[in-house]
Amino acid sequence: MNLNTVIIGAGISGLSTANFLSKKITNFLIIESSDKVGGIIDSFESEGYTCENGPNTVLNNNMGVQELIDDLNLSEEIIYPDEQGVKNRYVLLNGKPAKIPLTFYDFFSTSLLSFFSKVRILLEVFIPRHKENTNVKSFISRRFGSEFHDKLIVPFLTGIYADDTKFMSAKHTLKNIWELEQKYGSVIIGMIKMKRKSKPKIFTLLGGLSKLTDILKQKFDDKILFNTSISKIEKTSDGFNLIINKEEKISCKNIISTIPTYSLSSLIPDNKLKHLLAKKDYIPIDVFHFGYDKKSLKNKIDGFGLLTKPQDNKSFLGILYSSNIFKHVSGETNFLFTILVGGKRQRNLCKKNPKEIENIILKEINSLLKINSKPNYIKHYRWKRGIPTYDLSISDLIIEIVRFEDENPNFNIHGNFHKGVSVSDCILNSKNLVENKF
Repeated sequence: MNLNTVIIGAGISGLSTANFLSKKITNFLIIESSDKVGGIIDSFESEGYTCENGPNTVLNNNMGVQELIDDLNLSEEIIYPDEQGVKNRYVLLNGKPAKIPLTFYDFFSTSLLSFFSKVRILLEVFIPRHKENTNVKSFISRRFGSEFHDKLIVPFLTGIYADDTKFMSAKHTLKNIWELEQKYGSVIIGMIKMKRKSKPKIFTLLGGLSKLTDILKQKFDDKILFNTSISKIEKTSDGFNLIINKEEKISCKNIISTIPTYSLSSLIPDNKLKHLLAKKDYIPIDVFHFGYDKKSLKNKIDGFGLLTKPQDNKSFLGILYSSNIFKHVSGETNFLFTILVGGKRQRNLCKKNPKEIENIILKEINSLLKINSKPNYIKHYRWKRGIPTYDLSISDLIIEIVRFEDENPNFNIHGNFHKGVSVSDCILNSKNLVENKF
């Protein structure tokens, strides 16, 4: 079999790449090792609930996302949240939920931060810009003070990366903030000088985000090889040979890999890059879905959700108030919570029996949210390798990927482990890859 391009992996990166590539060529194939598409996107409907084991929303913040929506005729399927209903987000203060300040007035009136900390934040305009990359804890503490870091940045980034800010790369996980500091010498001055844009919206689809990857599967059903493993990639004079299922051979001019680093490392014929790919850490996450009869929730559950920090001594990273975000996920009479457990902070929790964790979590959230009844619905999913880390070694990995692609211009390395973890990042990177390389 001779092809122009082989895409390895049928997650959102691989499928969106196929969508943009199909506008330029038709002679391509997608190879997937499992029996399904989607990768980290994993939705299901059960007993009247719509649950997400992976990302719960997509941010429509770039032209790649909008183009994909248009290409798949999904505009009518999009569901946006009630902005008023989800604007409040919470962290814990003395064991009780406290609103994260969102406005100038909220910032100065919040009890989350001391008066000294509020003044310290304003002094950010006098802090010199960083001359080299550093970890998030050092970057934020230096610019805004340690209290701002500990009480607001830690829980916020926990909700995205489930990582430890002492190890996270400021340049790559706080990309927009880093660029403002580098360009203007101050994040605050940069924010003032920025041209105001309309705020991008998060969305889901009726039936869950898997509808996105399912429609892409239908579109490219005749171009996906499922349950197909690649045992070897050989470079040839005019492209590559891929040995699949141990004995069959596929020849192609171009390869686009979208698989995780731990899978790609065994296929890369480059020792230095292979080593860095193999070293990449993926953080485990346990996802619990708890459904309750609304009548049993005596207190109003307000806002988007609640995030924790190490000092809170909780066994969960955060709670999404899923039914507040999207009312259709539980119907009129029920309420759905999605709870994230584990992360780098408590990765050993993800080794415990799920039932044991379930009991711990229920005890904590029932006490915190004053819920006196048992849930009428419980589901659990374990990501043994969930979110890729963006620690300081990410710079070395990116340098080696660029070098490898320069030396092997028809072998492209794509995925959520080096250019952004979000679904919208993956889609935009797919669009850019196709536009720049094909």
